[in-house]
Amino acid sequence: MPLLRDDAIRLSDGRTLAYAEWGEPQGSCVFMFHGTPHSRVWCPDETVTASSNVRLVTVDRPGIGGSDVLPRRTFGAWPSDVVELADALRVEKFGVLGWSAGGPYAAVCAARIPARLTGVGIACSRHLSQFNIAENPSAGEELEADDREMFELAQRNPNAAARAAADQHREWVQELRSRPEVVLEGYETPAGDRWFFEDEERRRAFLDAVRESVRQGPEAFAWEAIDVWLPWGFRVADIASEVHLWHGAQDPIVERRHVDLIVQTLPNARLTVWNDSGHQGVARHWGEILEAVTAR
Repeated sequence: MPLLRDDAIRLSDGRTLAYAEWGEPQGSCVFMFHGTPHSRVWCPDETVTASSNVRLVTVDRPGIGGSDVLPRRTFGAWPSDVVELADALRVEKFGVLGWSAGGPYAAVCAARIPARLTGVGIACSRHLSQFNIAENPSAGEELEADDREMFELAQRNPNAAARAAADQHREWVQELRSRPEVVLEGYETPAGDRWFFEDEERRRAFLDAVRESVRQGPEAFAWEAIDVWLPWGFRVADIASEVHLWHGAQDPIVERRHVDLIVQTLPNARLTVWNDSGHQGVARHWGEILEAVTAR
């Protein structure tokens, strides 16, 4: 099934926020926050979304795809954008799901706007542990030299850190525009995810979303690249809502130890491990995810 709408709103500060809608227009609403580099133009499974009676809203973060840049943006700034979009769509209650690098964006919604949410899900994400220097004592110690340098620069001068990130990622961002499959290089696709990438239509849609994510260039993408190094604006340990976590046992990107630390830090976590999947378990188990974060 094709997407229902590819559109944008004008936020109160004048910025454009781009979003897409999938599934059933009158269904239970779920906001999905994409990974990196990824964008609003991908739905893990359009058919399952519709059959689950879900109205899925996928949103581009500032500087990604069709959304205007927000300099010095942080995780803490995200919930206000989400609320403005929900209000524009006349949605009072909605679930949130963060996939991969979208995990912290779902978590900050759970921390800042719990009264608006029907459920919270985080799938295949390591960020709340691996880069959570404030709450994970080993996170800072395990930083590689380049990451430590970027973190320290971001504390002193976020604008300088963004310029450095743009220079660092310039060639890669440009290559993603012309050859988005480069995002799949560097690791072997696990057996549990091969079905996804062997399906030509699924692979094409996934890579189209990669290409779309960087269409504004490296300077816009830079704020996404350094989001974990800027002040988070929330603590994982302070999230009172139930949070559903999913991890693919075959995931070559997310180590199980990081998922376990997130579970230990969240006061009310529910972990499901998919033995049959890797990072693309979000597509194989999409119906299960939607059921967990929607109102029933």
